[in-house]
Amino acid sequence: MSLISLHTPPFTVRIATDSSTLFNNLAALYPLTILQKAPVAEHIYDFHIDYTRRFSGKSRPYHFRTGTEHFRMADAHQLIPTFEWGLNWCVSAYQQQYLAIHAAVLEKDGKALIMPAPPGSGKSTLCALLMLQGWRLLSDEMCLIDPLSGRLQPYVRPVSLKNASIDVIQHYYPDVAVLHRTPDTEKGTVAYLRPTDSSWQQANSSAKPYWIIFPAYQASSEPVAAFTMPKADTLLYLAQNSFNYAVFGADGFNLLCQLVENTQNYRLEYSDTKQMLQLLEQLLC
Repeated sequence: MSLISLHTPPFTVRIATDSSTLFNNLAALYPLTILQKAPVAEHIYDFHIDYTRRFSGKSRPYHFRTGTEHFRMADAHQLIPTFEWGLNWCVSAYQQQYLAIHAAVLEKDGKALIMPAPPGSGKSTLCALLMLQGWRLLSDEMCLIDPLSGRLQPYVRPVSLKNASIDVIQHYYPDVAVLHRTPDTEKGTVAYLRPTDSSWQQANSSAKPYWIIFPAYQASSEPVAAFTMPKADTLLYLAQNSFNYAVFGADGFNLLCQLVENTQNYRLEYSDTKQMLQLLEQLLC
């Protein structure tokens, strides 16, 4: 049994595992300043994860748990996707200091972009492309809003790519390493991009929200079309896609009202990724 610690602001994680490959696999995705082979004895960790074999045999032997709560079993070749999904589960289910929304978040020139969207919308593809074009990644999955300041707290982790989005990234950036490509998961083929150095270096720097954009990839639509989102619709969608909106009660409603009122809100439908990126540059200048 070995112990690993992962210090990804604002959360720290201690992982107990009997996998001989997990640390080296994670080291391809996380800097060694963040990923460490041993936990700090005096540190109070946000999450204690047990990621070990629970049964003998070859069929899904690894179990991802925190405390007495079980998340998911994993085959040995799916250790990394299950680990990344498990961290998302820990944060979405158990942290309450931030209002959390399922969305990608990036920042450029002091202005942050929030992209909430359901699976299949192209959110992660656009997130990865913008990051590779110089935007700072705050998160691919989790928009964390500080209830006191209204600013966005980074939670920098690898960008998750699925199925066709992997080929899109390799088409635009053939020299960028697409790591841990894993076929036959419940989400299809999954792979990961390591965040840029500047994203890691600013992992403790919050950002001011400036835009909320809802991307919607539709193969049969026009190459690209932009629509202004009504404020009420934007607020409703954010509330529906928040992991802990109900916990915050009236404070959560007021926080989302403030966020929506102080940002520009759009829905972008597209079938041409290149034109979509060009339109984004025009809207976000």
